[in-house]
Amino acid sequence: MVSDLVQRAQIGGVMVLRLDRPVANALVPEMRAALIAALAEAEATCDAVVIAGAGRGFSAGLDLSEDAVDTTGPRAPGIDDLCRAVAVCTRPVVAALHGDVAGAGLSLALAAKGRVAHEGARLSLPEITLARMPCAGATQRLPRIVGAQVALEMMLSGRAVRAGEARLRPLFDRVVAQEAEVEAAAVALARALGAAQPDPARSDPRRGLSDPRGYQRAIATVRARIGQAGGAAGDILCAVEAAQLLPLAQGLDVEAVLAAERAQSREARALCHLRLAEGRARALPEMRVAGARGPVRIGLAGALPAALAKRLVAAGAVPGGNEGADLWIEAAPGAAPAGAARVALDRGAGFGREGLWLRLWPGADMAEIGVGPGAAAGDVAALARLLARARLGVVRTALPQGGPGAGRVLAGALDFAALALLRAGLGPQEVDRAAAALGIGVPPCLGMDGEGLDAAQARLVALAAWFNMPPPAPDGPLAARIARGARGRAVGRGFYEHPPEGPRAPRGSGDGDGGALPGRVGVAGALHAALINAAERLLAAGALARPGDADLLAIGALGVARDRGGPLFAADDRGLLAVLADMKALAPLAPPLWAPQPGIVARLREGQGYFRRAGAAGVAALSRA
Repeated sequence: MVSDLVQRAQIGGVMVLRLDRPVANALVPEMRAALIAALAEAEATCDAVVIAGAGRGFSAGLDLSEDAVDTTGPRAPGIDDLCRAVAVCTRPVVAALHGDVAGAGLSLALAAKGRVAHEGARLSLPEITLARMPCAGATQRLPRIVGAQVALEMMLSGRAVRAGEARLRPLFDRVVAQEAEVEAAAVALARALGAAQPDPARSDPRRGLSDPRGYQRAIATVRARIGQAGGAAGDILCAVEAAQLLPLAQGLDVEAVLAAERAQSREARALCHLRLAEGRARALPEMRVAGARGPVRIGLAGALPAALAKRLVAAGAVPGGNEGADLWIEAAPGAAPAGAARVALDRGAGFGREGLWLRLWPGADMAEIGVGPGAAAGDVAALARLLARARLGVVRTALPQGGPGAGRVLAGALDFAALALLRAGLGPQEVDRAAAALGIGVPPCLGMDGEGLDAAQARLVALAAWFNMPPPAPDGPLAARIARGARGRAVGRGFYEHPPEGPRAPRGSGDGDGGALPGRVGVAGALHAALINAAERLLAAGALARPGDADLLAIGALGVARDRGGPLFAADDRGLLAVLADMKALAPLAPPLWAPQPGIVARLREGQGYFRRAGAAGVAALSRA
């Protein structure tokens, strides 16, 4: 008997259940339900059960999209329900492990009575990379089997460990050298367990608790390292400590409470949002075009930045001088061979209106690809594959709609907004503090000082047409400083003074003239509203395919901290109606920056945010406005 997600095969008295779902056997609700039903069936018809993974691995765990911000949360049955069904099954369950065994996939294996693994299987609990903690019994069962030190190392690093490593030996009944032998060995173990008397130690393992003092030393060592900081690491430590102090059932309750609270933290939701956005952004439409070229030899022409060139060469690109390349990334016009297909590298002037362009945001490990008329789908796909091998995230900007690049547009919106706030009487420090409160890594006034005020002026003059606004005025806060010789950090003066010890406000200056914004809008709210409006324009123009792309570019172009999730994520968190109210109040200061884009009003009228529903209260308030 075969289902869509779980294959069933009976071998003697053993029911073999094979997880079979692309991609990576993710434990989606339908698969969890199918497994629970299969376990109930096995209890009535079999002596033992083996759970294995079809394909290249056992299971990569949960599908992140299941509890992303644009859904109502995980659906029943939960992963806790599945692992509980495995643990209490009246027939012994054995997990047959190969390939990736990650997150909830490892929790499932830990709930089984026995485990057989290929020595090369990769076990990991990567939840901490998303500011979460392992769940479904992992924080309780793993330390009870291997001890606190090994369990904490896995949970706090998130890195994969090979099943053949000596420190994991207590976890397995058998480790085999050949991957093809795993399932047969698991069936043999299941048959033996089914014929034997039940062993309470398999339901409540305690060998990892045999050295209480050593267990506590491991706890104390980690506590000293992380201090009093909360977050996922602190919650993991509490749960692992509970595994020693409480019976298994109570420990599972503690873990469930901590894991649920951690998953709902803003940091965890933000990181999950970005991880999903990265996956969606990688699916460029050109990669689905029928007949698009497969692997292409990509050459590097001209003097690319050394760090970028090294990374691309490691990913398979070839340095200049190789005439056999099919596509060239050129550092400057004319660097590639005449007539060759080329990718123009943006070194600061922005994208053109046609062809294929590339800009790297090094601090975020992210690249923006500009795709305009004349760019071949095969070239776009080949470039995207190269960047993926170089472990760079990718965001696609359509040209000419995306102007000089969507990342540069967002950066320009921030700078234009900062200058408008300075004209309204605020000081550079007040503006920059507000930007920092939004999680922006390099605030606008300090950033323009570092760039050089002449260069910033030229950049904004070029960007003004995209925003349908006049360039920075000759008597504005930027031009006025340039006229006084305050040209940025290189000359020691700009919006700030720049002595060797670091930037400071100019002597004798206050923090602005005490200017107040219309409608009691906060400075951070004003900067945020300008970014939202610019992102909405990019989306409406078709420059960006989805809202998550704008958040990714904010991470790259503005240095927004990842745990903030990006400006559109933050808009949903705050409430799009509140952002709209700020825009309406600020619009008279600079209509191109703050007059609300029609798409924002339309989202609210439809009861939608960018990634989740806006809520009935917001829609009702909008209808009354």
